Amino acid sequence: MADLLSDIEWYRGDSYPLELTIKNKSTGVAIDITGYSFLLTVNSTKTPTDETDQVFQVVGLVDVDQVANTGIVTFTPTTVNTDQTPATYYYDVQMTNAASHIKTIAKFKFKIVQDITKT
Repeated sequence: MADLLSDIEWYRGDSYPLELTIKNKSTGVAIDITGYSFLLTVNSTKTPTDETDQVFQVVGLVDVDQVANTGIVTFTPTTVNTDQTPATYYYDVQMTNAASHIKTIAKFKFKIVQDITKT
């Protein structure tokens, strides 16, 4: 699994899950994300002014079979999402809490690399 708190190098067309653990900055302890929602957005520009250059978005899922206080959210891009021209893109992750407050919790590079296998 890739680490969502750094640059990501992704092979074109891959669809494995990305996992992120939401932690308290001060204590490093995972927080309870019950009632939270998450959105990962990949864009072709680092500072977009609108959605024109958006490449794809993936909604994060909190595993209801896990205890929500583990702070784990999973993003699973599809092969359609990642079947893009190899290039360096940019991503961020936004978290929305139960009170509808939005916070960007990650912003890094998302590099799609040419793969070999074509199926």
